[in-house]
Amino acid sequence: MTRDTIEYLLCDVSSVGRAREEHRWLDSVLSPDEVAQESRLRQTTNKVAYRSAHILFRLMAARRLGIEPRDAAGLRFTRTCRSCGGPHGKPQIAGAELSLSRSGDMVAVASAPSPSHIGVDIECIPSEVFAGFDDYALAPGESLSPGANTTRRRIELWAAKEAALKATGDGLSVEPSDLEVVRTDCAPSSEYWAASIRAAVHPELNRLSLAIIPCPPSHVAALSCADRLPLISTDLSELLIG
Repeated sequence: MTRDTIEYLLCDVSSVGRAREEHRWLDSVLSPDEVAQESRLRQTTNKVAYRSAHILFRLMAARRLGIEPRDAAGLRFTRTCRSCGGPHGKPQIAGAELSLSRSGDMVAVASAPSPSHIGVDIECIPSEVFAGFDDYALAPGESLSPGANTTRRRIELWAAKEAALKATGDGLSVEPSDLEVVRTDCAPSSEYWAASIRAAVHPELNRLSLAIIPCPPSHVAALSCADRLPLISTDLSELLIG
């Protein structure tokens, strides 16, 4: 991995499950706090997805930090809310710029060189959005005609805004309708960086760059960062070899 690039991984939970069967040490990389959080989840599918996501997050951190995958167990995982200081903010590991997202059976993880704060979001495309979605999620300049054919576009806008809000750590303390996704001209070498955030009342979010990253047709995924660094995809097998 080149250090001045952004790296991202999209992976389904079943692939992590197969890796856990082959590499039994993977379950040991989670901290006691993460194991406790997993145990509080009621549905087995949520437990498995949580464990898979956090294993991938730690492996991506180890890769960014240049340490052996097995040593991911020694990394300190924290969540601190930017607004209240509670333990439910952006997931972090000291020394690495990371972001994590999960939707259904898909997990997205991204890492960037410090101090390029990064946000990634992946969303399963529903058959339709909830009532009132446009008023809550869209800026005035993003109005779309009703209909199932625009559902994907709505979720793309939502994922882009979620990615930006994760990059800054604001989360949904900022109304998504305060943000507008605008198309931008980009150089051929930055083909994914095709949009940015317009948010006049939120300077930390204004002009953050956005990329829509390839994923299965059932989902959409977006990545946000202030710096338009080269994007490189990786896979689970690369994370396992360090």
